[in-house]
Amino acid sequence: MMTIVLRRLFLSAGVPEAQVDQAVQQFLIHDVVPPITSEAHYRIAKATYVAVDRSLQSDDINSPVARYTMQLGLQLSEWENAHPGIS
Repeated sequence: MMTIVLRRLFLSAGVPEAQVDQAVQQFLIHDVVPPITSEAHYRIAKATYVAVDRSLQSDDINSPVARYTMQLGLQLSEWENAHPGIS
């Protein structure tokens, strides 16, 4: 079930189909968000964050999707701090 939910959220955020399964598996197996390594990846991560964050209930902090969103937010913040002017 969680795989389907994450897949839908990634696709609605514009994550390329070829990358969705890898991102979902990475998170479900390792409970880790892949690091942002390029501006293109940053843009996809930002769109994913917005789409996923919009779908969460305000009191949801423990579900796998909520944990993913929090980790992704941290990754985005670190990227933005290291690359001023990109946001």
